[in-house]
Amino acid sequence: MLNLLKRSNKEKAIKAVSKAKVANAQRLDCVAFVADNQTHGLVSSVTKQLFGKSQVRDGSSREALEFLTESTPPGLLIVDISDVPKPLNALLPIVAAFMDDTKVIAIGDVNDVQFYHEVIEAGVADYLVKPLTEKTLTTAINRITQPTIAGQSDNRRIVTVIGSRGGVGASLVAVNCAWLLAQEQKRPTTLLDLDLQNGTVALALDIEPTRGLREALEHPARIDSLFISSASIKVGEQLHVMAAEESVEEDVHYDASGVTILLDAIKRQSECIVIDLPRSAIKARPRALGAATDIVLVTDFTLAGLRDAIRINAQIQQSAPNARRTIVANRCVHKDSALARSEFERALGCKVDLVLPDDPKAAQQAASAGKPLSAAVPSSKTAAALRQLAAQIGQVSTEKRRWSLWRRRQE
Repeated sequence: MLNLLKRSNKEKAIKAVSKAKVANAQRLDCVAFVADNQTHGLVSSVTKQLFGKSQVRDGSSREALEFLTESTPPGLLIVDISDVPKPLNALLPIVAAFMDDTKVIAIGDVNDVQFYHEVIEAGVADYLVKPLTEKTLTTAINRITQPTIAGQSDNRRIVTVIGSRGGVGASLVAVNCAWLLAQEQKRPTTLLDLDLQNGTVALALDIEPTRGLREALEHPARIDSLFISSASIKVGEQLHVMAAEESVEEDVHYDASGVTILLDAIKRQSECIVIDLPRSAIKARPRALGAATDIVLVTDFTLAGLRDAIRINAQIQQSAPNARRTIVANRCVHKDSALARSEFERALGCKVDLVLPDDPKAAQQAASAGKPLSAAVPSSKTAAALRQLAAQIGQVSTEKRRWSLWRRRQE
């Protein structure tokens, strides 16, 4: 229903644009439509500081749409929807017709997680709740208007790493891929450990677990760039880590939609996101897989590994048919209990892309140093294989990818 409404609104808006006579109008960096004096003054102050050419006008979504159909769309549109009876419906024609040229920040007085989720899904870059502060608005604008090169392929990545079963080394792969993307490829990267109770990412990097991850997933309406910064730990210049160590004496439950909102917030400040996804996160799994541009399935060559790899691979094909999938085999030295690679591949129905050489001595050195194996023992064969995997993940696909998590799930 939402798709049909968006299509109808887009057609109406495009017709209006085609009728408008836009004559050599100079494009503004930012135009804002606000409904009250307090917000008007604050938005004026912030936009004057951040933009060379900006305007702040009285009005809401109706006036914003009229402006867009008669003038050159600005780089950023700020629109107040606090006085609109059906705010989401009012935003749809703006987003549908102009999202390729214009980023939209909506501001309103509805403080509701579901509403925020719907607004972001519709294609709005951010939604801010009144009363605004200069810091909140400035942070949102800076995050959204980061400079991009015209015509450049989208090289951002969400990499979901999942093991076929426990102990196959999925966390090893996730930690090293994130470290290599950040340190060697110099790409701003966030490593997210979704095993809130038994995750090993913080241990592998010798850092204290963060305390904000559970709160972010349980209360996604609180998520913004400042919250992300406070809930993550910086490791080196380019890597941020979000990991928890919750009590094992209680169940940890959170709404799976919180994963989508969290990823949507992280991607605004990180070029790459690497998710260490535990098999136990059943509700979060479709979200983490569906959002991914790349999925790494780690397994061993045992019969149990094969059984679970087949099942998880089937879910990957269903949840993320457009993601680039990589099968990695690890810890394959126990030949007595392992299947032959050819037999494993035949049963799985696809090739194993990479086999990690087993190097217990290098793994022990890395664990003792509290560093990724690629950093602790960079000359090891395992590190070379992990570097090859990270290089493949870092490659920019020639196929144009849509970055919005919601739009990507609709393709």
